[in-house]
Amino acid sequence: MSASPWPIVYRGYVNPWDCDEMGHMNVQFHLAKASEAFEGLLASLGLDGAARRTVRVARNRIRYIKEMNVSDLVCIHAAPTAYHDGRMSVVLDVRSTHDKPCVLIETEAEGVALSMEPELVAFSSPDGLKAGDEGTGTLEATGSFRETVRNIVRADQCDRDGGLAPRGVMARFSEAQGHLWSMLDAPRAWQRTAGLATATLDYQIRYGVKPAAGAQVRLLTGIGGSSNKTIRFRHWLFDAETDELVAAAGGAALFIDRTTRLAVVLPEQVAAAARSLIA
Repeated sequence: MSASPWPIVYRGYVNPWDCDEMGHMNVQFHLAKASEAFEGLLASLGLDGAARRTVRVARNRIRYIKEMNVSDLVCIHAAPTAYHDGRMSVVLDVRSTHDKPCVLIETEAEGVALSMEPELVAFSSPDGLKAGDEGTGTLEATGSFRETVRNIVRADQCDRDGGLAPRGVMARFSEAQGHLWSMLDAPRAWQRTAGLATATLDYQIRYGVKPAAGAQVRLLTGIGGSSNKTIRFRHWLFDAETDELVAAAGGAALFIDRTTRLAVVLPEQVAAAARSLIA
């Protein structure tokens, strides 16, 4: 296993409250720690707190490699891969105890006002979901989608600019997964009985407006496709009061055997439900 060639911009820890019912760090906390790491990278490039407040994340691509567990050490390496006219692309390499790669996060941000050109690194995005796989994110295209989350934006879910942070978006995607599997005739209770669990492999997320604390949001979820082992889904989050898009995401997930931790073929009931729901 090779060490990351990029500088460390974040060190932390997997706390018990960071984890889901399986004892693994929840996806929202991967993104929360990566957001801090991104700010750390900007600070290392000379942006002070005031300058960082004007930076807005436009897109994330998140590739999950290995689960992170309670008490794991967290170390995030990062480097810029592109910069032009205030728009920066960054790669964040999230690693756990013993320098094991766990998550690879690509971030595109706007409003990055650097005083000098940064040193860029060569990087090729791994295979998987591509930009655009999240879909249009329009209400007109949600005919086969189902509402999976409806709630109010809390102040503790917002960035310093007062708008909903990426972590708050991902928290809603995480809650929606239980609804997604119920849509596919595989609710969590059934999964436990069948000795199965689910794992998300990949996300492409495009961000839109940032609703403030107190705004009501609603998440609509649809099925984008399936293969022998994977389900492709879409989560589109809207401001429920204005109908503006908050975030559009395309994701890929699969079932794993709880004992072996290996991927299994989609259960037939899931494959059948997916075929009936494909947008």
